[in-house]
Amino acid sequence: MTPATSERPPFETRWLDELAEGCRGLRGHHPRFEDLYLERRLELRVAAGAELASVQIDGGASRWRFADRWAMHAAAGVSSAAVAGLVSRYADRLDPPPVPAAPPAALAPPAGWIDWAHGLAGRPAFRGAVLRCFVRQAVVVRRDGWRGISTPALVRIEPTGGAPALLAVWGQPLLGDWLRRFSEPAPARTWTPPAGQQRPVVLTEGTAGVLLHELVGHLVEGDLIADGRSPLAGLGGAALTDAVIDLVDDPRRRDLPGAFDCDDEGVPARPMPLLRSGRLCGLLCDRETAEVCGAEAGRGRRSDWRQPPRPRLSNLVVPAGPHPARDLEAGVDRGLVVTRLGGATVDPGSGRAVLRVERGFELQHGRRRRPLGPFELTGSVTEILAGIDPRVGDDPTPDWRLGWCVKDGTPLPTGSEAPTLVVRRLEVL
Repeated sequence: MTPATSERPPFETRWLDELAEGCRGLRGHHPRFEDLYLERRLELRVAAGAELASVQIDGGASRWRFADRWAMHAAAGVSSAAVAGLVSRYADRLDPPPVPAAPPAALAPPAGWIDWAHGLAGRPAFRGAVLRCFVRQAVVVRRDGWRGISTPALVRIEPTGGAPALLAVWGQPLLGDWLRRFSEPAPARTWTPPAGQQRPVVLTEGTAGVLLHELVGHLVEGDLIADGRSPLAGLGGAALTDAVIDLVDDPRRRDLPGAFDCDDEGVPARPMPLLRSGRLCGLLCDRETAEVCGAEAGRGRRSDWRQPPRPRLSNLVVPAGPHPARDLEAGVDRGLVVTRLGGATVDPGSGRAVLRVERGFELQHGRRRRPLGPFELTGSVTEILAGIDPRVGDDPTPDWRLGWCVKDGTPLPTGSEAPTLVVRRLEVL
């Protein structure tokens, strides 16, 4: 392998070359050396009236394959001695590479971020909010070489009161518009539909991407498929919906938070089709589950160096359809339109999904009426998918609220972009 991008790796290339050469010759008595992962993370924090806080954490982990299992060992620091200890865990001692590794330069925030964050924190609309910046550099070393991992710098804005945060790629062209909408106060008077009602729901302004994140993205991750825990297990090739939807998981979309140029196992990034004209056509796997599922690897992602890679989605993208979004709303007689979600979950065991509506409107005869207050919508995965209207909107929109996805307690940045979709029936909780 060779470095995946032209960006400078976080360590000297000669040191990495020597390290990869040493790993190529590793010989152990029991497990086989799989890979070495080295990571550097920087988090910066700005709040009104507070000094800039900065934390950098470096660490690494080695993985080994036994006949019936994988093992991982992690350690703080990225010195030659720390690295040598990791790769010698089950093998003959590997001395630090003869080419000395110069102390890596401290990670720096993207140009202009500190001034931007201080200016934003001083605005009345963002009083009390916490602004963060995340910078990450990593390298995967395997027997066949090493590969640098490039991910975009991310900014996160956390309001007071525990409300959902905004996560975006630094430099995202739409960030200014998202900040304006993020700071808009909630309507003074809202209406909540009665619990137990079932209504048609129009998902617009990117919220359909959140729905598909839960209904498809999570449920085609290789660990759930391999264990038979996903309600979509065994449905490869089946039509999940009558809607002519193409759904792709695309880590190459550098404008969305889940972007990377190769995954945390060193597999080069490429788009992975999941739905083709509404039919299930792909899975999201790491190296381990790819072998079990007979699929391609490329979605092994780590929440940080202390965690093993697991199959996770990146950026879910649905291309535009032929129908104007306003016509989709106009065709709903008595329903709901959702413009902002505050969260979503899916339970693979029960096959039930829950959407936490934050903002939207009541629809009466195709017209927006009373603004909605917070409430939840639910339905079974298969019924919701089967109930998606065949018409697809012409307005693919990135979602800007739910970029931090948590699975089994481990968070990762993800993104989505989707046009307006209509679900014929969802139940109000």
